Amino acid sequence: MSSEESPIEIVRRNNREMGYQERQERRETLVNSRRGTLGEKANSQKRVITTQEVKTLAERLKHKGHFTVQDFMFLNHALIQNEENIITFFRVTGALHALVRELTGQNTSLQLSAANCCCNLALGNKKSCLQLTKAAAPYLISHLDGLNNHLLEICVWTLGNLAGSDVKSWTVLHAQGLLPKLLHLMTSSESDVVCATIYALTHYVRVGLHTSDLNSGLQKHIVMNVHPVMERDASSCWVIYLLSCCSECDDVMLINSVVSRGVCLLRQCKTAPDSEVNVSKITALVRMLGNLSANREAAEILLIHSSIISVLRMLLASPYMHVQRETLWLVGNLLNHTSVEIQLLAKDSNLIESIEPLLSDALSNIL
Repeated sequence: MSSEESPIEIVRRNNREMGYQERQERRETLVNSRRGTLGEKANSQKRVITTQEVKTLAERLKHKGHFTVQDFMFLNHALIQNEENIITFFRVTGALHALVRELTGQNTSLQLSAANCCCNLALGNKKSCLQLTKAAAPYLISHLDGLNNHLLEICVWTLGNLAGSDVKSWTVLHAQGLLPKLLHLMTSSESDVVCATIYALTHYVRVGLHTSDLNSGLQKHIVMNVHPVMERDASSCWVIYLLSCCSECDDVMLINSVVSRGVCLLRQCKTAPDSEVNVSKITALVRMLGNLSANREAAEILLIHSSIISVLRMLLASPYMHVQRETLWLVGNLLNHTSVEIQLLAKDSNLIESIEPLLSDALSNIL
């Protein structure tokens, strides 16, 4: 930490670190939930697939022409059941090379099955993910130029998991040009492809912010490609939030009205604030506004927005403590802004009086 960091920059840096930990926990939750869901399909056979069976399958995969789509289905079920099966697969010498052979082969059915296998292997630990990244990343990335949207989507999900697994895997993917491919896919007309791309970008940005390679120019480029879908895809708000932790992105967000649009999106959440999708979107948006409120222009936009009071009241009344906490931080930023003009504007707009007694109630809940 630099001794010249301002309090605001310290908070933003802490947000990046907090976001990194939270997104890692979200990834682990997703991994576990996906493993459990697909595991139910495997358990329709009323038994657990053993590591010895995985080893046998991996050995058979090494012999070209001997592995069928049904074999891949069985292997995929095994990989989803538990991480030990993933580790077992990687321990079979030549198995990963054989998998990549099928991923790049001419048989489209086996190619798709191999991509699914890579996606499940990408749910493994850091070491497993790095092995897969080094062996398969160039081919997974090359499929992003293809016309088979199903294969493309699976490859994007796989690359997202790999990018989010560790800085080492991220560095390999960054060097191989993953980011431009993902940003190009943001223009796709296929909603499933865009959804998968946003998932991958979220993990890419989360890990990339802890490197020097994701510089301010690239950060702004990501904002320019992601902000247009904020109104269509709730998960895109997490990408914008992560980048709002970097003050270098303030200008591009202000130019594209991200602050006022964020308030409008929060206002729209009032119809169903407790739905799972809305809670996630609300969390991302209020954190984003909390970060941007440190900027004088952004703070002014917030204070003069016609919906800010009703939105703050909704947030302070939320049954979710983390939403109340983030909202208090946002309000505190406005009331104690480094700009005297913003402090006066907050006072003249009767901000505190307009959100009482909800403000006091939230404070008592948090403190």
